[in-house]
Amino acid sequence: MTSETHSVGMPPELDPHDTAPPPLPPWLKGFLVTSKNAADVKRAGEEVAKLCSDFWFKAAYDEQVPASMVGQPGVTAVPFDTAESLHVPGCKGTVFVALRPDNTTVDVRLLAKGLIEESDAVGGPDAKGEAWTKTAHTRRIIPIERIAPETDFDELAEKVISWHFPELPPEKRKDPLTTFRVHFEEHSPALHLKKLEIAKKIADLVPEDSYKVDLKHADLVILCVVAGGCAMMSVVEGYDDRMHHFTIHPEKQPASPPAA
Repeated sequence: MTSETHSVGMPPELDPHDTAPPPLPPWLKGFLVTSKNAADVKRAGEEVAKLCSDFWFKAAYDEQVPASMVGQPGVTAVPFDTAESLHVPGCKGTVFVALRPDNTTVDVRLLAKGLIEESDAVGGPDAKGEAWTKTAHTRRIIPIERIAPETDFDELAEKVISWHFPELPPEKRKDPLTTFRVHFEEHSPALHLKKLEIAKKIADLVPEDSYKVDLKHADLVILCVVAGGCAMMSVVEGYDDRMHHFTIHPEKQPASPPAA
């Protein structure tokens, strides 16, 4: 009989049911992964890690850096070599797929987008035939740029916002202004944070003269995810449009037979 305990990348002394779980290390970068069935979350993590290590996929994406880093002095692209599936302490319904080395500059949003598009090419509603990806167990691949203990959420938010939303001089502001919104979700949180309070706190960090809130069709979405004792954040494009919340589409169902 298969054990429900998920121990991939997890020290044996840690308990996934711990009510005060330790957070993942803050230097990790990668994806929070969920599965189609709760019992398959370990397989989903291994699946995504294997896909990230595919030679052709790495060749296409491993030197891509986030748009916010392009042109910054001293920025050098650091490709990723491997990916590893890790248990998220206190959150047995998810895994974290970490990209190695830890200092890789790869754009996790572009990687997630590429993985999902290739997966949809196999059996999703936009299927175009065979593709190299096989995602039998994976449901969502959520890109994560930074991690912190849930109790350090404010500090994490300040770092991410200052990186992606710098104060712009008038001559560099777009007309109309670049829009944004905050998306917050929880997965077995150690502490329950209030969604509206979090959204307001983050939005207040964004320079209001350089960017504008748009709750329906934002150019950029600030993803805030709490899983176990970890707070995770990233800023992405296309979240409400083509990416469908970084969800892999279910395979097409066979048409029902005509009525007799």
